[in-house]
Amino acid sequence: MEITDSSFKVKTLKTEKVYPASFARIISYYEDEKWSKVGTIKWGNDSYEAALAKYVQEQLELEEQVETLKNTERLRILQFHPSYTYEDFVRGISTDTNGASIIYKATNRILVDMADKATLDPTRNYILILDEINRANLSSVLGELIYALEYRGREVESMYAVNNSNKISLPENLYIIGTMNTADRSVGHIDYAIRRRFAFVDLLPEKLIDNDEIWFNTNGYEKVERLFNRNNVSNEFDVNDVQLGHSYFIVKKKDTLDAHTRDELFKLKMNYEIKPILHEYVKDGVLIGKIDEVEVSAYIDNL
Repeated sequence: MEITDSSFKVKTLKTEKVYPASFARIISYYEDEKWSKVGTIKWGNDSYEAALAKYVQEQLELEEQVETLKNTERLRILQFHPSYTYEDFVRGISTDTNGASIIYKATNRILVDMADKATLDPTRNYILILDEINRANLSSVLGELIYALEYRGREVESMYAVNNSNKISLPENLYIIGTMNTADRSVGHIDYAIRRRFAFVDLLPEKLIDNDEIWFNTNGYEKVERLFNRNNVSNEFDVNDVQLGHSYFIVKKKDTLDAHTRDELFKLKMNYEIKPILHEYVKDGVLIGKIDEVEVSAYIDNL
């Protein structure tokens, strides 16, 4: 309600009474965590100061949890592809030279390497992002770790031994995030055993607004969006799975000098990124029919 040099006033929502809260006592309660100790809250005002001290502590903890992971060894990004294997991702054989001879030894790959680091650092989170996760044969790539994904902290036996141990476990503080485009037909390669070990979140196309970082081609987005409806998308496909995402319609402000440059970039994206994939959809039978009595292919040409 009011802030002074040494305190501020709080008002309860229930009784609407106003109480002073001393900065000095809030600091004292914060340092001693008095809200968690039975018998330390004796007077009416104490409970408010203790609550404020607890709030400060919670906010500081939250700030630590959301610290940026960018450019640290606790965040790794990897892109899967069809030839990716268990030996590339979990453990595999590497070679080294010793004079004239070649030495073969089992080596941890990115997943086990991050799991080991996260295990030794349990108070902080580690994040592994697998882009295009559905492009690889996941059952083959993950192997026995399909079990370890669900039962965190439990050891499984690897086919390779590192430091005389075949044991591998995935700790709770290692988060694995997979991204994929549902328009990619290889999405079917994710079987149910793996699906049920991940939570799925749909990120659907949406119309954005300009902000400090981007320009959004609203007009172009709305015209393209008209194509993706139940009449113009073949029944073999789900509309949400094939609709173009909003990233096609974004231009970063740092890449533009003025409105003219922005519009030129919008036009380039439309002609060389958006129209080609839409015409490919027509060839593959994804987009069909007419819009306003105009064939979809002609409609696309006029975008």
